[in-house]
Formats: sequence, structure tokens, C-alpha cells
Amino acid sequence: MQKQTVVREAVLEDCSSLTELAWQLGHQAKGEQIKTRLLDLLRRDGHKVLVAEVGGKVAGWVHAFINRPLHKDTTVEIAGLVIDQSYRRMGIGRKLLDAVEEWAKNQGCDQVTLASNITREGAHQFYQAVGYQRTKTQYIFRKELPK
Repeated sequence: MQKQTVVREAVLEDCSSLTELAWQLGHQAKGEQIKTRLLDLLRRDGHKVLVAEVGGKVAGWVHAFINRPLHKDTTVEIAGLVIDQSYRRMGIGRKLLDAVEEWAKNQGCDQVTLASNITREGAHQFYQAVGYQRTKTQYIFRKELPK
């Protein structure tokens, strides 16, 4: 029998699991950094961090936020979504996206957007299978600022 997936808001006690999953995405954030960032996000209106638990274990998380650019309509943007490697293809990602989409509607948004690294072909297939459409290809530029 498959264990039930519970989607809930993240809490500080989830930081260790959130950190491990961030590493699976390729982001080597330290646990203390994740804790500081999560605490900040939990205090902000317009941000939502959700976890999916399976049998009491955090098997995935999503961070979404309201994006209000000057030049186009307000959307909810997914900043990050990761499912533990051993829990993929079990519907957990879909459940997290469903929760974000419901939150977006409750915020008055009629669109959810996300960016996905060009190398994550499996993720692209997943997003398209659950109704997301690729709308453009772009470059992202970064400049490191002096400390």
C-alpha cells in the first residue's frame, strides 16, 4: 500500500530536509543559510514554501512567489521545485504544483510561471505533461558585485 502524501506549509524544523533536497537540485547551500532564508520567506506576504511529506518524511518542496512586474500581468512564479530522487514519479510534484496553483488563484493570479534549466529534460517533460507550456528561450545574465 502506498503511503499518503501530505502537502503543508514548511516550518523551521524542515530545514535539514530542505537543504538535502536543494543539494539534489545542485545548490550547495548550507543548512544555516536555508534556515535564515526560510525564516525570512515565512515572514513575507506573497511567498509560499510548501513541503510534501510521505510517511512523515519530507519528499519534496516548492517555493513560489507573487511576481508583480511593471510591464506585464502579475503572476505567481515558482522559484524552485524539487522532489527527492527516490520519490519521483509518484505524483508528488503534481500535488505541490496543484497547491501552488490553488494559492495563485486565491491571490487573484490566473497564471503560474517557472524557469527550468535547459539541461533538465526530464523536468521539461514533467511540466509539459501537467499542462505547462514552453513560451520562450532566454539567456540569464549575472554580475557578481564587489563585497
